[in-house]
Amino acid sequence: MKNTLKLLIAFISFLTLLSCTEDVEHKTAAAKSTGINLLTPTSSFNLVLDGAKLNELATTFVWNDTENSAAGTSISYTIEAAKSGTNFAKTVVLGSATTSLFKDITVGNLDSAAKALGMPALVEGLMDVRVKSAAGVSNFYTLKVTPYQPNWGIIGDATPLGWNLSTDMIYNAATDTYSISLGLVTGAFKFRLDNAWTTNYGDTGNNLSLEAGGDNIPVTAGNYTIVANFKTLTYTITPIVNAWGVIGDATPTAWDNDTLMDYNPTTKTYSIIMKMKVGAFKFRLDHGWASNYGDDGNNLTLDAGGANIAITTAGTYYITADFTGLKYTIKQL
Repeated sequence: MKNTLKLLIAFISFLTLLSCTEDVEHKTAAAKSTGINLLTPTSSFNLVLDGAKLNELATTFVWNDTENSAAGTSISYTIEAAKSGTNFAKTVVLGSATTSLFKDITVGNLDSAAKALGMPALVEGLMDVRVKSAAGVSNFYTLKVTPYQPNWGIIGDATPLGWNLSTDMIYNAATDTYSISLGLVTGAFKFRLDNAWTTNYGDTGNNLSLEAGGDNIPVTAGNYTIVANFKTLTYTITPIVNAWGVIGDATPTAWDNDTLMDYNPTTKTYSIIMKMKVGAFKFRLDHGWASNYGDDGNNLTLDAGGANIAITTAGTYYITADFTGLKYTIKQL
């Protein structure tokens, strides 16, 4: 009798579980069988965008639309992107399609959308995507996207690397500009993107405005700070009177050459944003050792001829120096 009762209870439990499973499956099927349903890409999508592959395929959006599935039906679809968690309050159009239920999206499409949504370069961010038509909207998925940072540099016989390689500029997110401070020899230079000639700028009118493929920019020997805005297509080139720089095996040019710092006449301080390796550095004036500073006490105080300043973790650093107050700051970004 007890065994029979146990079997009966087990059978009833099985029927209950089966009923629940069928309900879940039915609801899932119903949710996917009405209107527009985005199939791919799903929330497993994760892509670090590469500036060298902007025209290449990043993903293909695929969807179905059960309410407009008749052959030849002309329906306009728009693929929308929004910053994750904003409920599509502000959208950017990734692409559109008419009749077809798929759309190829390039790396450049994704990168432009991410930047239009305010997603910072080189930082993984979340982007919600969906498909929309006049009849309604699809489900959405959340994609992980890392926008790329354009790498602008200067090149020419006036620069340290000649016409062979670009010397990288530093991006300032606060001003949306690129800058570099360095010593130039008499000659000329141009700006170019990603160490290639596909996108380059010169100055045809010699009027501090940039033209695509424009003339070489002439310069006489000296130390300069160059700032370029590739949105407004303008640039400045300012001579440096006191050329303070950083030097050391922690810097890109090791102990061979200085990397010059930018001067702020308002605060009378020097600053630089640069990539550094594990090692050490010092500050010195006009590319020579007659005036140089280190830090004997490792206390952010500058000491004439002092000890090398250690960098124990590789990364990008923001360094400022006050050579009047003999103080400096260093912060890893």
